[in-house]
Amino acid sequence: MNMGMEFLDIAKIDLEASKVLYVKQLYPQAVFYLQQSVEKATKAFILITGKKVTEKEFVRDIGHEAINIFEIYIRNQKNEYEQLKANLNKLPELKETKIFKNFNLERNIRQLDKHLSAIKKVKKDKMDLIYISSWDIRSILKEIKSANEELEKSKKKISNFKITDRVWNKMKTEMLELYDSLSKYNPLQIEEAKNNLQSNDMKLLVERYIKSLIEPMSIIPLSISLYYLAIVTLPHAIIARYPKNGLTPVNIYTKKLPVVRMLPELINVQANVLKELKILNKKFEEINAGSS
Repeated sequence: MNMGMEFLDIAKIDLEASKVLYVKQLYPQAVFYLQQSVEKATKAFILITGKKVTEKEFVRDIGHEAINIFEIYIRNQKNEYEQLKANLNKLPELKETKIFKNFNLERNIRQLDKHLSAIKKVKKDKMDLIYISSWDIRSILKEIKSANEELEKSKKKISNFKITDRVWNKMKTEMLELYDSLSKYNPLQIEEAKNNLQSNDMKLLVERYIKSLIEPMSIIPLSISLYYLAIVTLPHAIIARYPKNGLTPVNIYTKKLPVVRMLPELINVQANVLKELKILNKKFEEINAGSS
C-alpha cells in the first residue's frame, strides 16, 4: 500500500472516532480527532496527486498543521512561475506571442503572494480561530458547497465539449505564432509540429485531451475543502488536549463554542473529502498504470 492510502485509511478512523466522541459529548476529543483526520487527509491528498514528500519532510516542515502543506505548495508554485518568468526573459520573442501575453505571470505571482500573506496571518492569529464564529463557519461551508457545484457544472460542459471551426482556427493561429517564434532554435522540429497542427486528427486529439481533464478537475474543490478545514481545525491539535496559556479544554469545548455546535456539518464535509480522495486515488492509479 502506498503512503497516501495509509494516511487516508488512518484519516477515516480518526473521523469515525470524532463522530463517536461527539455523540458521547466528549467535545474536546471530538474536535481533536476531526483535526487529526483533516491533517492526515491533507497529507494523503498531496501524496495521491503526485507530490514527492518524505516522512522526514512531513515531520520537519509540516508537523501537525495541515495549513503548512498549502503554504509549501503555494510557495513552490510561485517559484515555478518566477523560473518561467526568468526563462521567458531570455526568449523575448516567445514572451511577445499572444499565448504568453494572455498568461499574465506577474498577476499570478501577485495572487500567490496574497495567498501566502493570508496563510501567514492565519498562522499568526491561530488561537483566535478557537472562537471562530458560526457565521464564518457557515460562510466556509457555503464556499465549499459552491466549489463542488461549480465542478459538476464544469464536468457537464467539458463532457459535451466540441471545438468549433472558428475556435480551432483561432487556436491554430496562436499556436503557429508560437512555433514561428521558436523556429530559429530547431527549424526541422518546428516545421513538423506545424504540419501536425494542420492535420484533422489534431483537432480530435485536443478535444479528447480536454475531456480527459474531467476527473483531475476534482482536485480543485478537494483542495478548497481541505484548505478551509485546515484553517478551521488549525488551533485544535494542542489546545483540545492540554491546558495552555490559562485555557483548559474542558472549559472551552462546550456546546456554546461554534466549532462544537457545527461539528456534525464539518464532519460531513470531511467524510465527503475522504470519499472523493479514495476515488481520486483510484483514478491516478489507473492513469499511472496506463502510462507505465
